[in-house]
Amino acid sequence: MKRTLALLILFFLVACDVIAQTWPQAAGPSGDFVADGSAVSDFSVSLDKNVLWTTPLPSTGQGTPVVVDGKVFLTSHAAISADSETGSDILGMCFDAKTGVELWRREIPGTRETDLSSLFSDNTAASPVATEHAVCFINVGGTLVTFDLDGNELWRSVWTPFGRHHARGHEPMLHDGHVILMHVPRTDLPISATTKAGAQPLGTDYELWTRLQAYDLATGKRSWIADAGTSVHCTSILQTLPNGHHAILTGRGGGHQPPEKPYGLSLIDASNGHSIWDREIPGYAAHQNVCWDGRRIACMIGSEHCTLDAMTGKEILRASLLDNVSICRHIDGHYVTQHNQSLSATKQRARGITYQTNCLVGDYHYFLAHHDHLVGRVNVQSGKVEYLQVPVQVIRNPGKSDELLWDKALPNDMKNADGFLATQDKRNAGSGWGHVSAASPIVVGDLIYMPTMVGTVYVLRWNADDLNADALVSISDLGPAGETWSLSSLAYADGRLYARTLKQLICIGLE
Repeated sequence: MKRTLALLILFFLVACDVIAQTWPQAAGPSGDFVADGSAVSDFSVSLDKNVLWTTPLPSTGQGTPVVVDGKVFLTSHAAISADSETGSDILGMCFDAKTGVELWRREIPGTRETDLSSLFSDNTAASPVATEHAVCFINVGGTLVTFDLDGNELWRSVWTPFGRHHARGHEPMLHDGHVILMHVPRTDLPISATTKAGAQPLGTDYELWTRLQAYDLATGKRSWIADAGTSVHCTSILQTLPNGHHAILTGRGGGHQPPEKPYGLSLIDASNGHSIWDREIPGYAAHQNVCWDGRRIACMIGSEHCTLDAMTGKEILRASLLDNVSICRHIDGHYVTQHNQSLSATKQRARGITYQTNCLVGDYHYFLAHHDHLVGRVNVQSGKVEYLQVPVQVIRNPGKSDELLWDKALPNDMKNADGFLATQDKRNAGSGWGHVSAASPIVVGDLIYMPTMVGTVYVLRWNADDLNADALVSISDLGPAGETWSLSSLAYADGRLYARTLKQLICIGLE
């Protein structure tokens, strides 16, 4: 009896350990947006379905919530008292993960003024990172501040952002007692360099390339600067190679002529920043997550999908993303799968078929395709390409049936929790499909959660045999249609999902 009880206790402890207890960075505990566990598969903030708590936020923001030691850490642009288009200062905030009660906040100034709720970036676009001892808040406008978990400042680093182009890209990552950021290494740039016009006369020499940099969490000392450049659009990912070495995959290329060369990919030694290999890839666009699993790299190159060997960078498999594909479309109220189909090569796809919405899990590379409102996936082993049409938005009201919008989303009100407009560019109020630096999906167990800018979250069984209607578990939401805006990935810890919108921080789960 005692032996049986001991085994049951051991099983319980092991099972608990499998569930992610923390979400210490935007890309999750494993650094690739994938985690073990089990989370709610169907939720609606519009209907208060499977919502444990919500907490209003001071203003807009884009960073992912991170969860450590029973606390949620998040950044928000500073509060506004009237309709506002731009801002520079942000807040680093701490909340109780069980209740949503705010525990403390700290001001983090920025050198660069940026447009609020931009569909490409703002000063909160780099998410916090946290350990059991410290939390780092990053103002993309040029400030990194590290606190202990009670909000006492430990150290800070300040730089002047180079204003060649502002875009959502690298998410800060943790490795071996360091936080790894991306910015121009020089710290002596003039304030005028924060604008495109002011940056142009300075040129595009190597010293002005954006590069990954590692800061010691204990001291704030910069330990290394990567040899290779990283374009501002790129979301780099850290993994472990078959030989046990930790490495970071990063990329260059894309719109607005980024100066970092050559366009393509680099594998960087995570211990010192030196390049393990650099590969020039004509046509490579860096506005994607550089997905890899330690053995294989999955990437989009123009209208093609490419699988590379992680140890060498050499090509293994290439497949068209447009031709000879399977598409499951919603036709006359029913889903119909059609094989051997072709997608048109629109102008938008010439820029790349997706922006940051891609995630590699198992043998599947998932993404949201520009236009047509298609969820796509590629089998990196076989090259099979599948698409599933989804509605762009769901209108939900208590006591009424869901209304699915298939072609166009409702315009967004772009208002914060206090009712003030926090936006400049009219494109910010769009659907979030197409030309937007989108939030990355996350995977929890056998479900992938794919959020969009209007607060729609597509939940799918990523390992389904076929990408069709049966794979679509739910179309969840983060708030009422037309009143919800988010460019943040979800987070997961202790069986709960955490999300943030322009208006509020949200905890999702079962009681």
